[in-house]
Amino acid sequence: MEKSQKQKVQFIVVREFSGEKTMQEAFEQVIERQTCEQFEKWLENHETEQKVA
Repeated sequence: MEKSQKQKVQFIVVREFSGEKTMQEAFEQVIERQTCEQFEKWLENHETEQKVA
């Protein structure tokens, strides 16, 4: 297996999908939360870089 080959992303939708929502709504909620978390991490790193500069 080549190192350049991207690993497949696994979605674990347990808490969000309890049957109350459609699977699409559950996935949208997970993706939205993950996006927010990634952005917050990026923002923290970006702010740190600006303070150093």
